[in-house]
Formats: sequence, C-alpha cells, structure tokens
Amino acid sequence: MVFPERLREGDTVGLAAPAFPVKEEERDGCVKLLEGMGYRVKLGTCLENMYNFHNYLAGDACVRAEDINRMFADSQVKAVFCVRGGYGSSQIMKYLDFDLVKENPKIFVGYSDITNLHSVFQMFGNLVTFHGPMVCSNMLKDFDDYTRSGLFAALNMEEELEFRNPPGEEGFKTIRGGTAAGILAGGNISVLARACGTFYQLDTRDKILFLEDVEEGIASLDMYITQMEYAGMFEHAAGILLGDFTDCTHDRYDGTYQIEEFLHDRFGTFDLPVMYHIRSGHDKPMGTLPFGTICRMDGDYKRIQFYRKPR
Repeated sequence: MVFPERLREGDTVGLAAPAFPVKEEERDGCVKLLEGMGYRVKLGTCLENMYNFHNYLAGDACVRAEDINRMFADSQVKAVFCVRGGYGSSQIMKYLDFDLVKENPKIFVGYSDITNLHSVFQMFGNLVTFHGPMVCSNMLKDFDDYTRSGLFAALNMEEELEFRNPPGEEGFKTIRGGTAAGILAGGNISVLARACGTFYQLDTRDKILFLEDVEEGIASLDMYITQMEYAGMFEHAAGILLGDFTDCTHDRYDGTYQIEEFLHDRFGTFDLPVMYHIRSGHDKPMGTLPFGTICRMDGDYKRIQFYRKPR
C-alpha cells in the first residue's frame, strides 16, 4: 500500500462531491474554510456548476467520477477532500480509473457513503486513504480540536501512530480479547453490506475490519451483519474494531435493548479479537483512521496502533 505525500500549507486541495449535493452557500463556506487554513482549492465540476439531481445526487455518475479522475490526474492537486456523503458513490465506481490512482497517489478523505471509494481505492488503487471528517459535514459545522488534530496526525503520520479517544472520554472496550495485526479496512456497515456479492465487495482477508453506522435500527444492523457474515467477510478477518453507532436504537421494538448489548450479543461469539467504542464515525468529535496502513489491535491492553510498513 502507498502512503500519500503529506499536505503542506499552500498546497492545492481538490473539493469533490461523489454522492449527495450541497447548497451553494455551503460550498462557498467550504472553500473559504480551506483557504483560511492556508490551502488553494480546486472545485470539481459538480460543485463548480452546482449540479443537483432531485437533492440527492451531486450530478450524473459519469461526471462525479470524472471529477475524481481529474483530481488524481492533476499534478497541482495534493489531496482530495469530500464535502459530504449521503448516497451515490456506488454509482461512480465503474467509471473510476484505478491505474490513474496508482500512478498518482494522493490524500483522499471522507467517510459514510464514501466507504465505497475507500474500499475500491484500497483493493484496486493500492492507496492508503483516510476515514476522516468531511468538509461540509464536519469541518464547516464543528471542527473541534480533537477532530482537527486527529486528521492531521493521520495525514502526516511518521512510521507509527497510536489512536486514542478524546481526552476525558471513556477508552476502548473489549468484546473479545487478544491481539491481531493486519491492513485496516472497512467503514459504514450498511454501505459494506450492500456491496456484498458484487465485484466491489471489500476483501477482508487477514485485515482489521472497522465498522460504524448511524440512524440504523438494531434489527437492520443485525440484517446487514448477517449478510456480511454469509458473504464470508468475517471468516478470514484478523480482528474487528467497532466505531460510533450514532442514534442506532431498538425503539421500534424494544427500547430497553441498547446498542452496546447488541454488539456484545452479535460479535461475542466470533473467534477473533473484537474491540468497540472507537471514536470514529458519525458522532462528534471524530477520530481519523488511516485505511490501508498496518493496524495492531490489543484487546487485552486496549491499544490501537497504526504503522506505515509491516513490522
């Protein structure tokens, strides 16, 4: 896996909308924010022209894909930041040029529906990407110290980096103890489950699999996890890290059944290390995870470390 060059003040950031659109004032606010951080900004065509298909797609799939391809081909662009998730990145995967990504590795940041792109850039582009804050969804609205420092710690990591939850918060918790190491992969459960059985199903063999979700009922999460299980996604994984499950409840059926109990019930029988309460996902503050790096998890001592190269 290729770790991209670090981002420096004065560099150009490509701002892309691979999924949902944003409002014009939000787009302009994103540009102003990044410029205030010392970067130049290049907009993708969808954002520049404010394409909007019924308020749920930021443009035609081919155009959204071409925005990503163009940014990877542009030698001036040092990083690609996504404005938001939502839905739609699955539509563009067949139009992406993975040879171009391999030849021009650069920083790529996003989460939620952007899970699709993390998966394919890892499998077909050999690229380390960053499960981290998006410009409109996070930076523009609440770029707190933990989220900011965690993003740049990951983007600029040296040989190794230890992941920690925000100061003053609970640390990691363990469902099944033990240690494991492997390439870090994953993202949003519902997105990963919908890719099962397709050409783009995430390869989880020997990997540390990170999972999170938002506003899904526990019954729906159980369905997604079962789909992933039957697709073999857990069978050869090395370990599992569980992030934020924001507003995931069982209120429709039995409000006393809490997400923490469900995670123990669902993952407690797996024959591999499983840790949870990893602060990355749809909650705030948000930690950044460098997908594609080597992750070492220790469920007994509750530690998570990332390495640029195998150790």
